[in-house]
Amino acid sequence: MHYFFTMLWSVFLVTLWFNFMTGNVIHNHQSDREMVLAFVVNRHGERSPDADELSLSDQQEKIKNLTWIEGLEGLTNVGKSRSFLLGKFIKQRYGVEGNGLLSNIYLQDEIALRSTDKERTKMTAQMAMAAVYPPEVEQQWDEGLGKIWQPVPYTAVPLSEDYLRYYSNCKRFKELMVLAKEEAVHQEFVQFKDLVTIVKKETGRNFTEDPVLFETLFDLFKSQVSLGLDIPEWAKPLLPKLGEAARLAYRLYFRYEEMKKLGGGVILNDFVNAANDIASGKQIKKRFRMYSAHDFNIGSLMEVTKVVRHEQSLPEYGSLFGLEMYRSKSTGEFTIVPIYLAKAGESTAQYLHFTGCEASSHCELNKFKEMTKEYLLPERDFYNICSIRTEL
Repeated sequence: MHYFFTMLWSVFLVTLWFNFMTGNVIHNHQSDREMVLAFVVNRHGERSPDADELSLSDQQEKIKNLTWIEGLEGLTNVGKSRSFLLGKFIKQRYGVEGNGLLSNIYLQDEIALRSTDKERTKMTAQMAMAAVYPPEVEQQWDEGLGKIWQPVPYTAVPLSEDYLRYYSNCKRFKELMVLAKEEAVHQEFVQFKDLVTIVKKETGRNFTEDPVLFETLFDLFKSQVSLGLDIPEWAKPLLPKLGEAARLAYRLYFRYEEMKKLGGGVILNDFVNAANDIASGKQIKKRFRMYSAHDFNIGSLMEVTKVVRHEQSLPEYGSLFGLEMYRSKSTGEFTIVPIYLAKAGESTAQYLHFTGCEASSHCELNKFKEMTKEYLLPERDFYNICSIRTEL
């Protein structure tokens, strides 16, 4: 018997050593930290093609017949399911059984939910919240629907005045995009000369005049696949090249430092203000803030926070990027952590690193603020720079 317990103890020690060396043990300093703030930006769920994408398709009538209910840009049933899975992730990570920022019942002081004024992002927000807040007894309002659905409010402002739609409403950003395209056509897109010839033959459009069309075409294919349609035969052997061209087209939105600031500076500014309040001991409300938005919003926030370039360059439907703030219970130190969910329901959250804080996912608050201060953009300044008149 003594020999048995000696062997058992030896196995335990070896297992403990192995887990320590491979990082499988939750270290004391990790469990010492409590989450005190989280800002998350997500891309909506799968949608039907928009007008620009549809114009490039050789299956226009078939797509219209498949999406006659949703219409252009509408959230599909697959997209609704994806959005619900996004909500389940949020509940699991930030709810009572996760990091505790959100209660099981909806409490207005805990959460701020904002969406762009697009049907697909507003529906994504609603579907996600249905998963986050299945009503507890206190909030059940009838014996039918009231037992499974709790209404959760969100904010949406006109597209013409929304800093989340900077790429479509900001005059200064559009000027910079023109310059970005002119440069890129003569630089990184030269390598796609042969591809441009093929695509022009198949779609009738000259991608040299607007390289962003590569991303438009790639988004079309994503939409088609989510609808159960195949992509054209001519495109199949070209997908790797088309994917690389689409990635470079996406990168155009962040070509210049000013473009990054206009795209992500307002959210960053709001996050830093909230972080400062918490660090100074203020009791702030709405410590979980969610932005139901688009791929460019994820990208711009990653850029201004200087996340080490992530392999998922083109955010998928149902992806999420988050900034989380933690406090050490033993030392009181505040740290910021970037996380990324590649696709709700098909992946787990990854811890990323900020440039300048590569040694750990946790970056000390003051260091984070110093690294990102050049990108801070108060909302009012955004309107002034972008020549937007608003009553907000």
